[in-house]
Amino acid sequence: MRAHVELIHENDYIFHAGELPYGEGRILERRLSTDEEDGSSSLSLHATADWGRSAGIVHADTEFYVVSGSVLYGGRELGPGGYVQVPKGNAMDWLKIREGAQVLHWREYGDCGFDPLTSVGDSPSEVTVVDANTLSWTEAPSVGPLTPLYIKLLHRDPKTGFYTRLIRAKKGWTDHRLAHHPCYEEFYTLGGKMAYNFGDIDEGTYCFRPAGVKHGHFIAETDIDWIIRSDGELINWYTTAEWVKWGGHPENYDEHNHDHQPVISTLPVRSRSRGDWSGDGM
Repeated sequence: MRAHVELIHENDYIFHAGELPYGEGRILERRLSTDEEDGSSSLSLHATADWGRSAGIVHADTEFYVVSGSVLYGGRELGPGGYVQVPKGNAMDWLKIREGAQVLHWREYGDCGFDPLTSVGDSPSEVTVVDANTLSWTEAPSVGPLTPLYIKLLHRDPKTGFYTRLIRAKKGWTDHRLAHHPCYEEFYTLGGKMAYNFGDIDEGTYCFRPAGVKHGHFIAETDIDWIIRSDGELINWYTTAEWVKWGGHPENYDEHNHDHQPVISTLPVRSRSRGDWSGDGM
């Protein structure tokens, strides 16, 4: 259960104290998106002083991506483009986020729980550490007569297809079809600008779309880079010549008064125990 977020600039969020147990130092977080049923969260961390934590077992699939500044992971220094992924139940090494750094942090299928260790030792540890600057951009397959997008794959779960990757669109890239996917899709904009029917996408813009939500149209006004995550294999299902059935007889309001008009609902946020939504009311 996560809300459909489209679009929010991270500067529009308030700061909270960082929810990172057993850490020492000062760090703040902006909560880009959260799931109150299982604790999954997408966070933007801002270190107002050096912050660090010793090794330990994570209670969720855990990821860090360095936007600016630097991070030490187990003694390895990672600057912008540095990425760490630790599967749920595995040990992560000690971590230090230097003062002034901004780091994107995700927890999936679990909360912020953390069991400290004196060292990683023989604990299960299948950690991925990547410097994205050492990777080459790869042309992504496209459907239809479009200029290509380019990707750098940071991590993919071989069982579920869950992936995290960087995507680049070159200036002038455009797609006026509406797409939807069988999996969720979220992105954080690292740089550049794109015109979009939900609003301008620029550095610091965040989006979370649940599975099935249609989206488009796009025009890249500059080269633009995102970090994108999906909880399964992303398949683009396209809609063209789209239409929306919308209207009805206004019983007791002025249909020509903008302040009285209803808004078109998007996918509602629903708890699992409430069952599937029939679409009634749209």
